[in-house]
Order: sequence, then structure tokens, then C-alpha cells
Amino acid sequence: MLTRVRLPNPLAVLDDRALIARFADERDQPAFEQLVKRHGGLVFGVCRRAVRDLHLAEDAFQAVFLVLARNPRGALAAESVGGWLFGVARRVGSAAKRHEQRREKRELRANSHPPTASGAQVESGEWLRVLDEELVALPDDVREALVACFLEERTQDEAARELGWSVSTLRRRLDRGKELLRARLARRGVTLGGGLLVAAVATPARATVPAVKAPAAISQRSAALAAKVLRRGIGAKLGAWVAAVLASGGLVFAAVGDSEAPQTVSALAARPAPAIAPVPTTPVAPKWVTVSGRVAFPNDRVLPKPRPVLDQTVKDAAVWQPFAPLHYEDTRVHHETRGIANVIVYLRPDSDDRKSEFPPDQVHPGLKRPAPADHTVRATAGQFAPRVLAVRAGDRVAFSNQLPVPTNVRYDSSGPHAFNVLIGRGMEQVTKPLTATRLPDRYVSGIYPWMAGCVWAFDHPYFAVTDTSGRFELPHVPVGRWRVVLWHEVAGPLRTGGRLGTTLRVPASPTGRYEIDSLVFESPDWPE
Repeated sequence: MLTRVRLPNPLAVLDDRALIARFADERDQPAFEQLVKRHGGLVFGVCRRAVRDLHLAEDAFQAVFLVLARNPRGALAAESVGGWLFGVARRVGSAAKRHEQRREKRELRANSHPPTASGAQVESGEWLRVLDEELVALPDDVREALVACFLEERTQDEAARELGWSVSTLRRRLDRGKELLRARLARRGVTLGGGLLVAAVATPARATVPAVKAPAAISQRSAALAAKVLRRGIGAKLGAWVAAVLASGGLVFAAVGDSEAPQTVSALAARPAPAIAPVPTTPVAPKWVTVSGRVAFPNDRVLPKPRPVLDQTVKDAAVWQPFAPLHYEDTRVHHETRGIANVIVYLRPDSDDRKSEFPPDQVHPGLKRPAPADHTVRATAGQFAPRVLAVRAGDRVAFSNQLPVPTNVRYDSSGPHAFNVLIGRGMEQVTKPLTATRLPDRYVSGIYPWMAGCVWAFDHPYFAVTDTSGRFELPHVPVGRWRVVLWHEVAGPLRTGGRLGTTLRVPASPTGRYEIDSLVFESPDWPE
């Protein structure tokens, strides 16, 4: 008896940008189909909420993906593909609504019966359209968060990864976005709870759409609508091309089993532009890759042993007894992987100029202007945790004392952030917003000197601190040639290249990820 095994789709693991890049560079038809499958519910939901006429909503849906098929670079340059498609769908939906209103006025003048609907349905449709209008009016960062989590129904981890944010940043923007949205809706007489937001936008997107069985079913109205919208959004020549494609029947609807949204046929993605008019091009957007790796202790060196804190030097010995034995944790090496913890890894331009800065135009759009974040260093279990922090300029750090006794924090900074304060039990001290520095700020407890650490603020997002196994990850690094710099509180910068760093070539990757070979941290300053 034969068993049919369904193999997983390898494209399903790629992020949106990797799929767009494959389609833009290679006209990869399956990649385009995966994008339609992934975002079809979002797009059709917006189109369906914009108009009452189901067929008009289908026409609008197809027009949105025509824009994507002919202008993939526009989506690639956006902060997120889902957010870009939402904006295009709103413009198409608005034009479709105007078309519908003009048609209804003509029908009324001709004494024909307008479409009927219950009061509840009309009211629901109206406030759903209001919802989309107010979403468009929100700031970009909070709108991207709401679209990803509510309209596309991604988990917070998935949304943060796609947008290139931390989960905490995503949550903060979601909270801000929901409050802004509630306030804007309230001004228009709509009260919307958090749970209703999900149900409201998801239900229309899940409705099954009947298939249009033949290309001839594409009406001239549909062609005119798509041409008008696309002419306004991406240029008259491309709009004329779209009108020609629609009028010639080069577009078909089909039902999709998984997402239950209409989908373009495969010919849409593969079809080259007709020669009737040159299509304006968008400059090639930078490509980004998540770079990961490990920082390793030299193989020819004996792994260092933790330095114990001598009992005779410990003040308030009874307090520390539950945490004994205490160690200086400035050098931590994993005994199996030889990975070094608490190494700061960062990128800089491929230049011998020490003052050269990371070019802002190469930074991933989702990482350019984050809202300032707050970080916490806790005095607990006989140590500061985390011991090493790397943050963005503008962030703040709170030192929280969770010990049973007071401790001081002496914060030494090359900027205007130095302080030396005594922090009582359960109290905290917060730094001023940090500025980018050439070297990290250091902090230590003057009372319990084995408790120490450092904070480094950067003016770009390409930095990380290695974990207990020595691993690090740098999300959304621009493809190209850079320098990678390693710094450790005991060893200082890696001797090879020093603070100028060593060359790192980041290639384009179809998976959106690039694993580099282990970075061996050679230094004569490592303890024995």
C-alpha cells in the first residue's frame, strides 16, 4: 500500500523580503504565489470592507496584486510588505468605493432599486470602513504593528521578526497604536474594544470568494478602475499597461483553499510587461540579511577558571551566604562550545577612518527611528544582571536593587551620565538618555566590587551581546562589505583589526539568513 507524503513548502519558511527579492530578481512564480497566499486575507479584507459589491471587491483585490507584480521594488523598499499592501489596498478600495457611489447615484436617478441591506449590516460596513480610514492615518510605526498583529494575525514573535524590531518594541507600539486608534474612532462615534478589533478585520478576510471562471469575465469597469488607481499611484504608463492586461483577459480569479481569499493565476506573476509602453522602475532597494555566529575562545588556550571572591574581602558576609560561592564574572566561557559570553559584537563601515559612522541610508527601514527604550540592570543574587548591555542612543538604563541590603552604583561615563549613588533595597536609579560613545560606560558597586558591568550606546542598530554559549544575531544587516568589531570587558577589542574591526562580506541570501564562521577572540589579556 502506497502512502502519499505531503512535503513541506520550502518557500513557507522564507520571510516576505526574501520572497519579494526572489520574484523581483528571478520572476519566481512560486514565490509570488506564496506572497498572495500569505497576504491575500489582509488585502481582500480591506477591499471587501471598502465596497458592498462582491465582484467589485474581487476586481480591487486583483488590482492590488497587479501593482505588486509590476512594482515589487516598491514593496521591498517599504518598512513591511504587509503594511505596503495594506496601503495599496486602501487606495484601490477608495477608488472602488467612489465608483460604487457613482453607480448607485445613476441607479437612483433611473428609478432603479438600490442594493438592500439591513440596518445592522450597513452600520457594520460603515464603521469597518472608518476603521480602515483611521488605520491609514496612524503613524507608520504603530500602523505597521497593528497591521502585522491584527490584520495579518501574526504572533508577536513573527511580527517582530518580520519588522526587524524586538518583541518589547513591538508590544510598546501595539499598545500605543491601540490607544491612538481607540481615540480616533471615538471621535467618529465608534467604540471598539481590543478583542473586537481582531474579529472585525479578520471575519471579512476569511469569507470564501466565488471563482470567476473565465478571463472574459473581467469587465471594462474593472479594467478602468485598476487603470485609474494605478495611474494615480505609480504612473500613467503602468496604469495604461494594467488596463491593457485587464481588458485582454490576462487575469483570472480562483478560490484559495487555505486562506479562502481570491488569488491570481500563475500567469500573472510570470507575465513580462508588454512592449506597448516602458514601465517606470523604482531604484533597487537595499537587501538585508540576518547575520548570526559565535565568538569562541582560542583552542590553544586553557579555559579560564572563575575567580572566587575571597571570604575575607566580603563585606556583610551573612548576606551573601545564600549565593556562595561568589565569583568575579567578568570572563565566562562555555566549557562545551568554548563560546565567550558578554562579548559586544557590532558593525561599522569598511573604512580605516576611526570616526566613520554607519550610513543611515543603509539601515533597515524598520530599525531607523525606534522609540527610546528602557532597560533594567538588577542587583540580585550577588551580581548585576545583565552584566553587559548594548543599547540604542536615547535609551535609558534603570539600576534596580533587589538585594536585602543597600548598594551603591558608581557609573563612569565618557558622556554627561556619570553618577555615584546609594540605592536602597527595592529602589532604583535611572540614567539620563544615553548618547552614542566610542567606548562603553562602566559601572561597579563600590561596596561589593565583584558586582560590575558595562553599557554601550550605539547610533545604529547593528550590535549584539553574546549569550552564555557565545552566540549572537544581528537582524536585517544590509548586504555588502562591512567591518565586524569584537569587544570584551577584560580583553578589550579583538587584537586583529582592533577597534577598526575585521572585514565581513555579507552576501544576499535566498533564506534571508547568513551564518558566519566562528570568530576566535585572540587576546593576551585572557586570564589563565
